[in-house]
Amino acid sequence: MKIFADNLKFLRRQAKLSQEQLAKQIGLNRGNIASYEKSTAEPKIENLVRICKFFNVEIIDILEKDFTNIAAIQEELENIEGPKSEVALGEGEAREHMITELIDNKKRMERFISQSDDMHKILEGFRQFHRFKMANHKLISDDVKKMADEYENLMEVMEALLASNRELIQWLGKEGNS
Repeated sequence: MKIFADNLKFLRRQAKLSQEQLAKQIGLNRGNIASYEKSTAEPKIENLVRICKFFNVEIIDILEKDFTNIAAIQEELENIEGPKSEVALGEGEAREHMITELIDNKKRMERFISQSDDMHKILEGFRQFHRFKMANHKLISDDVKKMADEYENLMEVMEALLASNRELIQWLGKEGNS
């Protein structure tokens, strides 16, 4: 319900309405709106329907889509320079598709960054474990030493891969902001 709360607050502010004004418009009291926006209460289905009709949004959208994110993406689309495209002209369906694509790409990027961070932590854990094991074994055969050297080489390759991964993430972040 956090998404709903944030979306309700966002839509109300976009409409330049106070909680009291919105409540009067849809037949509720200010306390209902405040509770919904704080996520301390969930609206009854009939109140949810009233809110959605008032703002002309789909129930599934107000419950699952992050409108604040969509608004930021719409603003970016409006600032696109260059030849006018159907998206820049505001063609509803194409614009909605582009917004959905941008949101999906942002989520993929966030997942990619999270996975990269997780891989770095895992690699560091392996490195610490390897060092611990090697430091605590006094009698290590030549074969085990060779395997340990190969393991360290493999870890260096993985670190280089992670460094490239981070560079790619930084580059994509810069490209996305330009």
